[in-house]
Amino acid sequence: MIVYVALIALLFIALVAVESQISTSERRARAFLDINSAAVSAFSRFSRDIRRASSIDTVNSTLSASSGKLALIMKKSDGTNDTTTFYLSSGKVKVDENGVYTGDITQENMEVSNLTFWKFSMGTSTAVRIELTLAPDATTTVPALNFYGTYVLRGSYIQ
Repeated sequence: MIVYVALIALLFIALVAVESQISTSERRARAFLDINSAAVSAFSRFSRDIRRASSIDTVNSTLSASSGKLALIMKKSDGTNDTTTFYLSSGKVKVDENGVYTGDITQENMEVSNLTFWKFSMGTSTAVRIELTLAPDATTTVPALNFYGTYVLRGSYIQ
């Protein structure tokens, strides 16, 4: 009887250890999915606004810096300009439209440690390269991941 109880206890201990490993793996997988989802969401917004822009306001932008700032100028059909500004503040990517804060484009549970913008001009067109480093909040052991994207300002070559 004691042997059977010991065997059942060993099986139970093994079962608890396996369950713990599965739970840890599931948390890490969910964190990786959350990071990728946050990156897709941010780059979707970057892509949309950069492609709509006619030029970059280099005076109000901070280019080639890890806490970068990108100010985009968009021409409206009536000839006036709209401005959209992306910047890093308190670990979140924030957006201002025409000087008014409109919100964060990164989720609450994500920490942004790097947001770098580079401007490239080639003849009549202008492009922006973005580097974004995302990490989940401190509840997981998932490392920060880098994401990259390059977008051409369509308005820069349309006359």
